[in-house]
Amino acid sequence: MNRKTIATLAAAALIAPAMPLHAEEGPMKELSLTMSVKSAAGHVLVGVSLHNQSAHAVHVPRALASENELFGKMFEITDAATGEPVEYQGIMVKRGPMTAEDYLTLKPKAKHRNTIDITNSYAFKPGKRTYRLSYEGSYLLDLKKLGQAAGAEVALTAPAVTFTHEAK
Repeated sequence: MNRKTIATLAAAALIAPAMPLHAEEGPMKELSLTMSVKSAAGHVLVGVSLHNQSAHAVHVPRALASENELFGKMFEITDAATGEPVEYQGIMVKRGPMTAEDYLTLKPKAKHRNTIDITNSYAFKPGKRTYRLSYEGSYLLDLKKLGQAAGAEVALTAPAVTFTHEAK
């Protein structure tokens, strides 16, 4: 290496620690989602807990926030031992784009809970097995931006939940 290259690398090493690791920070986490799964008496119940941590309202899909059964595939479920997907076999409602009525408004700092029975919605195999459930969806910061191509939806995910269920 020549002296000019060494000097350039040394200068870069001195400057680099002062530079942020991310050029652009993502948006503050406005909404937190936690899930739990209870399997008892032959039923699989998904507990949904939402917490709006922001100073403004957010809008969450009613399918997640207030329905007690599924009308389409919402969760990814896999066999924890094999990684094999568990097929969705529940009701599948064909519909158009979501409208404002399809969202529940969650006020600033508010918390909301819901329970969804997924027992008959997924093809759980007979016997006692361990499964892994995950969710990837979105919510809105502004209903006025609904239907716009960019910037309307914010990703909403929760850590995967492992549960044991005994199906007949």
